[in-house]
Amino acid sequence: MGSMLRVAKGLLGLAAVLAAPGVLGESPAAQPPTWALQARVVATGLPGGFGLRQVGRFHSGGPIPSNPEFLLQTQAGHVLDPERLLVAVAGNLGAAPGNAAHATGSVLSIDPRAAREGAPLQVPPELARHPPSPGSPVQLYSAQSEAFLNRRHNDGARTARFGAVSGPRYLSVNNAFGRPWVANAPFGLGGPGSESVVDPDGTPLANAPSETAGGVFVGDQSGRASVPKAVRSGWWASLWNRRDSGQLTPGAIERGALGTALLGASPDGSGFAVFAVVTGNGAVVQVHVQDGVDGLAPPGTVDVGGVDPGVIGMAFKWMPSRALYLADARRNRIAVLQLADDGRQFTTRRVEQLNSPWLRQPVDLAAALPEIANPRFASHTTLAGGSDLYVLNRGDGSLLRLRQDGQAVARALVDWPGVGRIGADSLRALAVSADAQRIWLMAQPPGSATATVLEVNAFDAAGQFANMTASVTGTVPAMAQASGTSATMAHGASLFATRFSPREGLGPLFNAPSCVACHPGGGASAEEAHFARRLARMDPVTGRLMPQAGQLSTVAPRRSVRELGVLGAPSADMPREANVVSLRVPLALQAASRLDEIPDAVIAAQAVSKGDGIKGRVQRVTTASGEQRVGRYGWKADVATLEDMVAEAMGNEMGITSALALHPVAQPKDDGAMVRSLAAYLRTLGPPKPTPGAALAAVKPGATEQAR
Repeated sequence: MGSMLRVAKGLLGLAAVLAAPGVLGESPAAQPPTWALQARVVATGLPGGFGLRQVGRFHSGGPIPSNPEFLLQTQAGHVLDPERLLVAVAGNLGAAPGNAAHATGSVLSIDPRAAREGAPLQVPPELARHPPSPGSPVQLYSAQSEAFLNRRHNDGARTARFGAVSGPRYLSVNNAFGRPWVANAPFGLGGPGSESVVDPDGTPLANAPSETAGGVFVGDQSGRASVPKAVRSGWWASLWNRRDSGQLTPGAIERGALGTALLGASPDGSGFAVFAVVTGNGAVVQVHVQDGVDGLAPPGTVDVGGVDPGVIGMAFKWMPSRALYLADARRNRIAVLQLADDGRQFTTRRVEQLNSPWLRQPVDLAAALPEIANPRFASHTTLAGGSDLYVLNRGDGSLLRLRQDGQAVARALVDWPGVGRIGADSLRALAVSADAQRIWLMAQPPGSATATVLEVNAFDAAGQFANMTASVTGTVPAMAQASGTSATMAHGASLFATRFSPREGLGPLFNAPSCVACHPGGGASAEEAHFARRLARMDPVTGRLMPQAGQLSTVAPRRSVRELGVLGAPSADMPREANVVSLRVPLALQAASRLDEIPDAVIAAQAVSKGDGIKGRVQRVTTASGEQRVGRYGWKADVATLEDMVAEAMGNEMGITSALALHPVAQPKDDGAMVRSLAAYLRTLGPPKPTPGAALAAVKPGATEQAR
């Protein structure tokens, strides 16, 4: 039985069947490969461990890089050093509680690089009483103590007596344009939860835009209090553009907050951040840092039951469509909220599920490839384009790599030095590094009073990343070349619609087997499966791109002819060294040939200021024929002629190499006839007929977002 993506309605019974042990009797071919991972012990002595997250790099323009005092905390050795981990624990580590009625708890900042083989970091039980020296590998970020209460900066807030952390469970860092956010259960599952926005000094948000909540949103005390009068771009303008309002969608943090994830900037155009929060009654709410809490999905969306699960994992997909993934351990599935918005708030279009026989009480989720590059969505709880999910199975102690459609890619079992193979009920949470090479685990066996942070290598279908082996290579049958005399428009139209096979030159790697699949009617496909993947490797600390095979970015096809029965063909797995993925919509080809007809001088003449001091510059490139021309095709205008563009697309999208390519291979599959025919056909495609009102409909109110 394969993994399935099913609509929510009526599937509770089916989910139970899929989770039953009998399902595991599937054929060996359908079982994902399983790897044994040797863990490295990073830190011990944590007083009750919950969620953890790597800090990551904060993007320029946000509040932390823009404030010198805040920026200092992101430097090496400080609490928000991008390489460090933020770790939620149950104990106060010696600090006197700031509110005796609330659960204790702390968030630690731990440097995993400081742990040595056989010499893990030790968390001092009195860390808050005896702060370590600057640069220490274990530091206190925040705790449930007087120094970190909301009233420190927001004395008039309804939630002034709540702390930045109190029974902390989960963390999500707004690396794009904000700060760390913490989901708390100050009364466990039996009372209201809280969601806090935390400054670099560990206190709730200072100068908070919400007078009601300040930096801590609690229970039913922080419901939406305002909406915009009209669409305005930018948070400063939005401050003067509000009117009082009740909730747009009913909802509250009625029970402990067990998970949280950045959704991005509000749909209202204010630029303020919105986070999703899953609560102890299985509801999902959205928290607008200025306006407050609205509902997103009703209680029971996740089946929490009466036993505290510790955390409920969350991950957000922002492109090409928005979806929120939620671990649903009791139902052995992943709930998927397909999201939209109404221009004021996020809305749930429908709820789907990912079901797999390899989901065994999934308690936490993480992006296999976290989004670190986009300045609007960067967060380690956000999936980069096309990213898989890592799932932590509490039921058997396994890790699962899962595709977005629910197909199991690979499993892993973890060996804990000195303890042995990790089994059921011992793993609590996981996090993935910004470079996508490492996974951190929160481990606490049943009956143990303390937790341990472990580190393992990331993995995929080919094994763990530290043991990379050479890819399988092979040859593909040569294609049957088209007649060199058929360089006509009619032949080009036929080629454009042809579904190529490996025997006709397809592959070994490709995105689609035909031109028309990605360019229906000469236009552009809106299906995600047809989006090209542009990959890069970014330094997680500096944000600079690092060359791969001599290039700053490469194209990674999605499919392999292996799926068509060609033995020995390479796989289309994501290159392990890549940690940035950009999905690119196919180019609409109607009238694309007209670009080739524009004289270079006309393009160069536009590279001047239009009165605002801003001007572009032309990209001069060498064509396949050796001529110097102004580039006009490609993602960086790096291709100058229509023929060159067609040749590059054939190679990148279908694996059909041509003698007319910019960098031809020794034995191309096309002698140039196919390229010339396709280019001749494209020259016959005129511009699409405009649809009345289409231009206005495409401009969404409030689409311009400014960082806060």
